[in-house]
Amino acid sequence: MAIISAIREYIAGCPLLHDGAILGVDQLEADTIGYTVDTTPCEPVVQKYTDGSDKRQFLFVFASREKYGERVLENIANSGFYEDFADWIERNNWQGIFPELGDYRTPYRMDIVSSGYAYDTGDDTARYQIQLRLMYYQDRRYFTHG
Repeated sequence: MAIISAIREYIAGCPLLHDGAILGVDQLEADTIGYTVDTTPCEPVVQKYTDGSDKRQFLFVFASREKYGERVLENIANSGFYEDFADWIERNNWQGIFPELGDYRTPYRMDIVSSGYAYDTGDDTARYQIQLRLMYYQDRRYFTHG
């Protein structure tokens, strides 16, 4: 399974998401309330081991399109969602709950790289986002059998 697909499934299980909202990958509609998981470029290998295994990272952004405007309470609620989302990620870290990456990839940590923030605002909607990093161990057998 592709890592981005595993992350999408993992985030789809978050109880904070609006019911019925679409959770895309590298795609967020301009005027519809919804979510996306976007890949972010990075150097994937963090540490190599002599047996061919390594520690890796996968950077990504979780973003949403939310109602936005002059109503302060609505904008505060949007920012509050990202605080709650970060808390959900941290609780899952403490409990060892991570995306399922398959036989040769073992996740061991998900880091919050940036707090949630309004990235792009319009008259009545805004894109809010938070950047995250999934850390995982990749067994050398991936290269010989994958």
